[in-house]
Amino acid sequence: MRPITTALGTAVLGATLALTVPAAHAATPTTTSAACSASVAAANKAEAAYDAALADYNKQIKAGGHPGTAEQTNLSNLQNAANLATSDSVRVCRATGSPVGTMSTGSGSTSTGNGAQDITLGAALIAAVGVGAFALRRRNGANQA
Repeated sequence: MRPITTALGTAVLGATLALTVPAAHAATPTTTSAACSASVAAANKAEAAYDAALADYNKQIKAGGHPGTAEQTNLSNLQNAANLATSDSVRVCRATGSPVGTMSTGSGSTSTGNGAQDITLGAALIAAVGVGAFALRRRNGANQA
């Protein structure tokens, strides 16, 4: 019969691996292709140009000016260019498998959705560790007498 320390050690090692392997996998950075990086950079540049033009447009209005058709057309063209660059970026990055856009990560909390089964399993695990610790302590006390 194997000693209880071997059984508990195996259980602790298994639990440690079960908890750390998914975390290590989630922390692994994903690589993006050169085409995806270039298209994202172009989209960011186009959006920055639109934001700058919009800020100038709003500054001109705030100063009491009346932007003409040329300014409005320029702003509309820059907005279209930014939207097009963003669409291209999404298309290119999806083709390469790189993640783009918002991520669905769930509720972000364990305060909802935990059933009685999860709580019972957790309590049983804690009780098993306590019983194992008590047995080891009692056995060590018997060996010293």
